[in-house]
Parts: sequence; C-alpha cells; structure tokens
Amino acid sequence: MGDAWLKVEAEAKRLASTPLLDLFAANPRRVEELTFQAPHLIADFSKQRIDGAALNALGALVQAADFDGWRAKLFAGEAVNNTEGRAAKHWALRGADSPAAVMEVRARMAAFAEHIRPQINAIVHLGIGGSDLGPRLVLDALKPLRVSGIDVRFAANVDGADVADAIDGLDPKRTLLIVVSKTFTTQETLANAEFVRAWGPAHLAAATAAPDKAVAWGVPPENVFAFWDWVGGRYSLWSSVSLACAIALQDGAFENLLSGAAAMDAHFREAPFAQNLPALSAALQMWNREALGHGSYALLPYSERLRLMPAYMQQLEMESNGKRVSRDGAILERSACGVTWGAAGTNAQHSFFQLLHQGVGEIPAEFIVNAGRHEGPVSHRAKVFANALAQTRALMVGKSAAQARAEMVAKGMSEAEANRLAPHRAFPGNRASTLMAIDALSPEAIGALLAFYEHRTFSQAVLAGINPFDQWGVELGKEMANALLPSLEGGAASSDLDASTAAWVKRLG
Repeated sequence: MGDAWLKVEAEAKRLASTPLLDLFAANPRRVEELTFQAPHLIADFSKQRIDGAALNALGALVQAADFDGWRAKLFAGEAVNNTEGRAAKHWALRGADSPAAVMEVRARMAAFAEHIRPQINAIVHLGIGGSDLGPRLVLDALKPLRVSGIDVRFAANVDGADVADAIDGLDPKRTLLIVVSKTFTTQETLANAEFVRAWGPAHLAAATAAPDKAVAWGVPPENVFAFWDWVGGRYSLWSSVSLACAIALQDGAFENLLSGAAAMDAHFREAPFAQNLPALSAALQMWNREALGHGSYALLPYSERLRLMPAYMQQLEMESNGKRVSRDGAILERSACGVTWGAAGTNAQHSFFQLLHQGVGEIPAEFIVNAGRHEGPVSHRAKVFANALAQTRALMVGKSAAQARAEMVAKGMSEAEANRLAPHRAFPGNRASTLMAIDALSPEAIGALLAFYEHRTFSQAVLAGINPFDQWGVELGKEMANALLPSLEGGAASSDLDASTAAWVKRLG
C-alpha cells in the first residue's frame, strides 16, 4: 500500500489549506457528486475536505488493501478473525436465507415472546458491552413500537447501584430475568445475575453461546437461546442477545430490524467502492484521521431516540479497531482507529460545541437526522432540522473577526469595545462535517443504520490491515482484577504489586 498511500498524502497536502467554500465554488455539482445513498440512508460528504482527485486516490488505496478480497472472505464465511481462527458471520443472522440453526432460534424467540408476554410486566436484562448496548439502543430507538405494559430494565455495571436500580419497584412474580453472556463466565454479568436471582424473579431465560453453563446455573433448558462463536459480542444484537427486544417490541418489529440490516448487507456486498456507502465513509474517516491528522470525530445524532449511538459506536469502533499490530503481528505505521465521542443534539450544542467551533484543533463531526415522522409537537421537527443544518453550516462558514466587529458596531457598541471583543466572537470555520439522514425511526431503518456502521468498521480495518473481530485488549485488566479481588475481599494482599496499587488495596480493602 506504500505507493497508494503516498498519493493519498499528496492529495491531503494539496487540500489541507484549501477552504471548503472554495471547493464549492470550484464545482457547482459538488453536492450532487458527493451525496450517496444506501438502503434507508443518505449521506452528504460535500462539507468534507475532499474532491474527485482525492476520492480517486482513496479508491486506489482501497484496492491496494484488497478490499474486494476481504469483503468476499467475510461473506464467504472464511476465518477473517485470524487470531481466534473464526469466521465473522453476524451478517448471517439477519438474512431470509439464514442457516437453519439461526432460523430455529429465531422461531423459538418469537414463540417464547408470545408465550411470556401475558405472564410478565417487567424484563430485567443483564449483560455488558456487546451484550447490553445493542438491545438498549434498539429499544430506545423504537420506543413507540414497544408492547404496552412491559417495563424493560438494564443493568451492566458491576457497581451494585446499577442492578439495585434495575429491580427497584418491580414485582418479582411478574418479572423475567434474561442473562446475556456469550461465555456465561462474564464476572460483572454473573455477579448481577446472582443478586437478581436471589431476589426471586418468577421467570429465567438466557442468551449464550454456552447453553450447558446456563442450564447448570439454573435456567430452564427451554428458556436458553443459543448464539454462536462466529458472532462477536459487539456484532450480536441480531441474535438471541436481543431476546428482550423480541418480547418488548410489537410482533414483526424485530424481524423488520433484521430485514433492514440485510438490505444494507446486500448494498455493502454488491456495490463497488465508488458507490459503496460504508466503504466510502470508512475511507473518509481514514482520510481525516491519518492524512489530515484529526485524531477523533464527534458523532452527533439529532434525534433523542438515537442518543445512545455515541456509546454504541465507541464500543463498535474502538473495541474492534483499537489495535497496534497488523493481522500478521507487525507494528502499524499508522493508527487504525480514532477516538469516537459525542452526544445527542441539541443538548450537545450547550456542551462541547464550544470546542468544535472555537477550539484550536479541528474535530470532524458526523450529524445524523431522522428525515421521517417525529414524535411530540409538530413544530419541533423543523427546529431540530434548523439546528442540525445550522451547525454543519456554521462549522464550515465560520465568522471572521471583521464580521464580528461590524455586527457589534451596528448594534451600538463602541469601536474600541468591538475591537477588543472581536477575537472572542470570531469563528475560524472551514471545519469538516458529514450530514446523514435515515428515512424513518423504523425497525428497517435502524437495522440498516447499525449494519452500515458495522460494515464501515470492517472497511476501516481492511484499510488498516488489522483484525477487527478480536478484543485481546480487554483481557489484561480483567485478569488483574481477578487477581486483586481476594485482597479486596479480606484475604492476604499480593506481594508482587507496585507500590501505588498496594497502597490503594490497603486503603480500599
């Protein structure tokens, strides 16, 4: 990829100091040429510091990374997770032609949902990471489609306050406990599950790739719903991990979520790079991060129902691509992942947008709006759109010190005071953003949106030459926590601790 990367760097050097407004002036068809569509999703990249020549260079980089080959391996079920010798077949969970075992579990989930709904008024879902964030997000996003009379509570943190809050005020005789753990050994989840089981819920269920362990723990065999080792945790919401969604959403909603994701799968699988929305978006992220030097990006859903998207994407992107070595174990020359962060607009405008607009460094931003029906007062829809559009425009256009000075003088301020305040009220502008819209907050659109991000994450990994499907980086801290636990529970302190950790064990034990 050396020569291809040199061409990308050359294009970045050419464009780095080019004002975004000049790019618009140079090409009257810029918006049309840089707006792309996929199922249920449209993205406008025209406010990114990019043009046709730069996209061509990125396309050459994509081919040098063998994007077509790795994409084919993914969908052929090859062991693209090379460090664990596994396929990554999360996409196989959502097609109409899914494997027979998947279809069987899906049918059992639907039957269980119909059977259990009349018996409960609450679900307590216990999982962490990929066993938690996906179902939380889906139920938030699709709240208007929730079955009435069923309260869904989540607990993930091993801090006891989380699980105590989850059962507060519930009737155990009318509660279903769902334990979600791929291995059924996750410390936080099992600690929470033991606590809730002792509280006495009338119904137990589990989603796991280790059914025997769930049964041994006490879940009735008929209430254990399997998934498979070729499903990574952060890619697993399409499986029995979302049993709570299948129960708490109206009939058909979960199936429609899967079909929307399958539509995005087909787009990603078939579209060439020049029209492939996940791959294009991945290339632009690498462009911003590695060619232009912007180490993070802000994810900004202008939809309250999507407020969990930044947290969901933090796990998906940074756990997948937060790597320092290639598939072959070589140290990377460039980073494979930036820092993902953000919050829902318009709340975020009263928080960190100060940094986006007037901070020293540029932070590219990704805005998501719901182009479909909105809840609440009709007039609020236009206000949400006005704010999102205004922010993308303000980031690009900015306001010069001269403009700020003239505005203040026009309002009656003295020349001297206007001169003093002008630097504080100036906005540099020329800051990149993407604006995306989903066509509705529907199951199909949410499925397509989340599948888009999965495929973008995979595409970024291909460009970086890494394996996005393992997560060894989470293991060392877990191992050390298990080693420290006896000391903090009253046992003898370990003798091989550093001075700081030993002092804190003594202080907190």
